[in-house]
Amino acid sequence: MKSLPSILLGLLLMAAATSVCAEEGIIIRMSAVYDKAGSSSRQVARIEAGSRVSVFVRQGGWKLIFSDEKAITGWVRSYRVRSGSYVETPKVETKSDSRGFLAGLASFSRKASSFFDGGDSTSSAKTATIGVRGLSEEEIRTALPDFEELEKMHGYASNTERMSAFSGGGQLAARRIAHLKALPPK
Repeated sequence: MKSLPSILLGLLLMAAATSVCAEEGIIIRMSAVYDKAGSSSRQVARIEAGSRVSVFVRQGGWKLIFSDEKAITGWVRSYRVRSGSYVETPKVETKSDSRGFLAGLASFSRKASSFFDGGDSTSSAKTATIGVRGLSEEEIRTALPDFEELEKMHGYASNTERMSAFSGGGQLAARRIAHLKALPPK
């Protein structure tokens, strides 16, 4: 039988390892939690906006999270988790959004830009983005050029001859337009 001090030491080491490997985060919108990184996998739970979580792994557009208070472990979409440690709970979204994944991603990107500029909504100089599908180290290491696709891409390039044929087919003609005078300042 193990002694109580060794058991306590083991528990302490496990807790320390968990805190080093995980990063803190908060769920910013009610989210489905899946058993694998993908919406076609089985949904295991739903987690409310404002829930604090530990984030262990990122895989493409997904993050593996654990909620101690809700006893939930699983994968959620990356854009629904804000990473970092927060003294104050940040504003979370509670209304339903039926516009789909890409609209939600664009909305998140617009809202996230205020994190970096102090919340000044008039500034559009900074934008937050998220990589939805990254390449793994293995995919990068084994990548090969696809010359057929490159040739196909060159086929979409335009030149003077193609532009003239396009504009002629649409009965477009060049016209000279005088520059407009600038309005006086108010």
